[in-house]
Amino acid sequence: MASENRTALVAATSFVAGIVISTLFARRQDSKRRKLSRLNAGATVEGNDLSLFYSPDIKSLCTTTEEQKLLPTNIYGKIVRDCVVCCVDCLIVRSSPITGEKECLLVERNTEPVKGVWWWPGGRMYKGETFFDAAVRKTREETGLSGARPIQILGFWCTFFPTSNWDTEDQRGTQTVQPIVLVELTEGCEVLLDETSERYRWIDLDPDLAQKNEEDKYIVEALRRLKAWNSA
Repeated sequence: MASENRTALVAATSFVAGIVISTLFARRQDSKRRKLSRLNAGATVEGNDLSLFYSPDIKSLCTTTEEQKLLPTNIYGKIVRDCVVCCVDCLIVRSSPITGEKECLLVERNTEPVKGVWWWPGGRMYKGETFFDAAVRKTREETGLSGARPIQILGFWCTFFPTSNWDTEDQRGTQTVQPIVLVELTEGCEVLLDETSERYRWIDLDPDLAQKNEEDKYIVEALRRLKAWNSA
């Protein structure tokens, strides 16, 4: 009888120990997943472009004049060299007409900074634009794509460049601050590039594949943000 009791006690102890070990392992794995998610977290809730209006007259705050769009060359050049320029870059997503899988658009830059680098379409914001407004405009202007629907801001980056398109003998380089806005195409996939880009291509949304293919770190980071959001 005593032997049977000892056997039962050993079995019960082993069972409890197994549960404890399994629980600790599961918690450790869950902690690793949370750390990985936090590492690449930062996207806003879908539909929120982080605009704050301090007047009920939103229309007047969002009005952009032609003079504000086309700044004189000498003034804009000085801004690029001496100030931080606010821009918007666009992670444009479509469903592949061949495979049906999601893919995003890269363009090869035709001007400085980072001339010759495969990059996100995007550029300077106008005074009076929201991040979403600017993303729709830049998508249309730089790629010719219509039906762009801004979804969310994946994060903000501060980029430092050793050269710009407005360099002088005495001053070189520029600095920009910009969100990357996730944009989905609701219609049309024919790309018509403007003069700021040389070529274009569509790539998979997998950040690990992008890194393996030696895409720029800016591209990989944005895709990791998107993956983290989709996996949450």
